[in-house]
Amino acid sequence: MTDVVFGIDFGTTNSLAAVVVGGRALTLVDQVTLRPHPSVIWYRGGDIVVGREARQNMDLTETGAPPGFVRSPKMSLRRDGPIFVDGRPIEPTDAVAEVLKHLKIDAAAARQGASGTNLTRAVFTIPVDFGGPERRALREAARKAGIGVAQFVHEPVAALYAYLRSRPDLGRELARLEGRSVLVFDWGGGTLDLTLCRIQGGAIMQVANLGDNEVGGDRFDERLRNHLRSKHATAHGIEDITALEQPGMAAKLLHQCEILKIHLSDPKTDSEEVIVRNYLKTDGPGKNLLGTVTRDELNELGFSIVAKGLARIDEILEQAQLTYQDIELCLATGGMVNMPAIRNGLTERFVGRVPKLDNGDRIIAEGAAWIANDGLRLTLSKPIEILVADTSGRGTYHSLVSAGWTLPLENETQNVANTRLFCIDPREGMAVVEVAKPAKLGKVLPSDPRWTLCVARVEVDANAQPLLERIECHLQIDHDYVARVILRSTGRGASSSEEFHDLEFGLSLAVVSPPRDRTDEGKAGHLGGPAGEARALANSNLLQRTNVARYDERNHSDGEAWRYVPGDLIASWRSSYFDTRSTAATSRQLDERNFYVPCARCKRRISQIKAEGPIAGCRGACGIT
Repeated sequence: MTDVVFGIDFGTTNSLAAVVVGGRALTLVDQVTLRPHPSVIWYRGGDIVVGREARQNMDLTETGAPPGFVRSPKMSLRRDGPIFVDGRPIEPTDAVAEVLKHLKIDAAAARQGASGTNLTRAVFTIPVDFGGPERRALREAARKAGIGVAQFVHEPVAALYAYLRSRPDLGRELARLEGRSVLVFDWGGGTLDLTLCRIQGGAIMQVANLGDNEVGGDRFDERLRNHLRSKHATAHGIEDITALEQPGMAAKLLHQCEILKIHLSDPKTDSEEVIVRNYLKTDGPGKNLLGTVTRDELNELGFSIVAKGLARIDEILEQAQLTYQDIELCLATGGMVNMPAIRNGLTERFVGRVPKLDNGDRIIAEGAAWIANDGLRLTLSKPIEILVADTSGRGTYHSLVSAGWTLPLENETQNVANTRLFCIDPREGMAVVEVAKPAKLGKVLPSDPRWTLCVARVEVDANAQPLLERIECHLQIDHDYVARVILRSTGRGASSSEEFHDLEFGLSLAVVSPPRDRTDEGKAGHLGGPAGEARALANSNLLQRTNVARYDERNHSDGEAWRYVPGDLIASWRSSYFDTRSTAATSRQLDERNFYVPCARCKRRISQIKAEGPIAGCRGACGIT
């Protein structure tokens, strides 16, 4: 049996597998509904029911949602402990694995023995805000389902690739978009993902990502449920309606609200009725919940959610220093963009640049399938940098790994960079290394902003001479695209590590480059030079001063590196450094020495001396003007 790599879009509300057959993407939808498979699980005694059958049973039973019903298992990957079903703990990875097993079995049935029936490996799409723990959990769930994760790709990137891949003339479309910015706006049941991309050199290059799991479609469903509860309680004079709900009816009503939302997103539907029989424990006219919801009511209920989601566009544009006019194309995907309020909001902002998609619920899975079929490898679209000291006192950024680095595949971990640093100011007992990335693509200017990826710290001897402690700095990237910076102090012998995942990727649409020869990893040729002057840490109004300097043979402890050491600290170790005949000291070091080092006689610092004036008879620093 041929081992073909599939694409899988494991979603909060629905999930879908796809595969490329005969030059086109084939989505393996539910054979009855011809729609993606509901991400729904029903633990029915000793049986496990997944997908359409589970959702139908929840919807049809008049006694409420059946025991053991799990909705949106994807969101459980974000929690630390198990989920509880009828008091029974279930690991989130086990629940997700059941959905993936269902996709696997259905794929085999849909393909009916054709080549590529065996879904054993797949490119998985993930939300942009999926962190390292969530990615590892999804990989583990896939393993339990018997599916290997060839690589992860952000959902918006997969959608954009599918859209471009489907153009009648890909070359012409790439030429039209070359150097232009594209916004992918993906609003699904659990998350809102925004990705800014630039088409550059025949490749999709991510510029910025923004994810929000507080405005997903599930939030609309919850508000609509609370609205119907309130209307029913008011109509029948009920003070606490939730206390009177039959077991399972809260989940049943929530599902009805999801259906209401979908129907009211149809421009031809102005109102929709909902009926939930045996809703309350009491007898009487209020036992059954009967209600009508209009589109205007839905828009009013969801106004703040829609406003918050659309405001994210302003946020990501500001982050990338772009305007609405800079966006050549806004690709709107996900079930929520079918809501008139959301689609109208997008078309008002991007007039004539929001194409109507016929495959909006399939495009992410299709993109993953195309990436698998074309054998594409993700690369870094931006360098990963560290902040090191310079004579300005603010520091400068040096690249640990350059843009364009080819990222690992399944079961690979790359040792990307190895470098050595000096601790130039050990007084706090810590060497601090800020890891950052530029905010923009391409050549980085000194004035361009950076975004902090992580701040790593390792213990050093607080009483040691400056430059005595060496810091070994290693950077690794694994197959989940989680990066780890590892620090080790050679003198103290301490070690530490920090992880980060907020990286942007590149995806070639034209030419697939062969994997890079990594025999020289960690050598100087793989390390970039100065990339720009240090700026403020992200979300801070302070300029960061680093206490480490880059080590090389020209920058040893008895040479230029002393120019990076604070002047007040040098005074404690090398008083001759400030000899009037010496030119070693920088103006910054002189200022630091004079500001912090007190007068040897009157013990006042220069700031106090300038404020109070000289003291008669003192011939120390009081003479400084």
